[in-house]
Amino acid sequence: MTIPAIGLVLLAAIVHAGWNALAKQRQDILAFFWALTLTALVLYAPLFAVIVSREPPHRSVLPYLIASSLAEAAYYVFLARAYQTSELSLVYPVARGMGILLVPLLSLAIFAERPSPSAWTGIIMVLGGIIWLHVPAFRAAWRTRPLRSVISPPAVLTGGAIAAYSLIDSKGVQHAHPIVYLYLVFVLIVLWLAPHVLRQRRAALAREWQQRWPVLAGGAAVFGTYALILAAFRLAPAAYVVPMREVSIVFGSWI
Repeated sequence: MTIPAIGLVLLAAIVHAGWNALAKQRQDILAFFWALTLTALVLYAPLFAVIVSREPPHRSVLPYLIASSLAEAAYYVFLARAYQTSELSLVYPVARGMGILLVPLLSLAIFAERPSPSAWTGIIMVLGGIIWLHVPAFRAAWRTRPLRSVISPPAVLTGGAIAAYSLIDSKGVQHAHPIVYLYLVFVLIVLWLAPHVLRQRRAALAREWQQRWPVLAGGAAVFGTYALILAAFRLAPAAYVVPMREVSIVFGSWI
């Protein structure tokens, strides 16, 4: 990986851990996710308008937009469920660790991306570091609860969704400017989740709007974080970017 790609990924990791910690504190996490995604569309609309006027996306990007937005909508649903049933220190490493494990393997199988031996060493070290870092939290949890509640299925499914949209986006971003691509993905996420949120979580959504600063901060962070990752995808393979971005787990543990 190049130095610019590494810098983008590290910055994204810090911001990502921050907005996940913010989300964990909300009463209705899915309503919060929807609100901050809609807020991001408002905050970044001027930037999107400027860039899309100069670099309009090619229609070949449409399948990637649809597939990615569905995977990310599933990510929101699974992550919200995981955070509602378990602690950040248990959910975050499982969800992110699944991405580390799946993306390089699937990249090899689907895209024939072959990480170098040193890259595989780094990937294994990152995965090993995640396990080592969270051994105390998992050991304490195992003493008082069943395995299902420690390694929750929603956290595992979240990891699968991460792997899916990461692989899709690593190719989709080649067909459009990263900001344009991400903005259109966010538009579709809002549309997919709107019927459920507006029908069943209207009261929770109203509470989120009343507490403006978490929604504003989260909206700015969630879009900015993944925009940095999409930019990194243009500079390095997904099999390298996704494992490296999981340094956010270290920041999440500190938080």
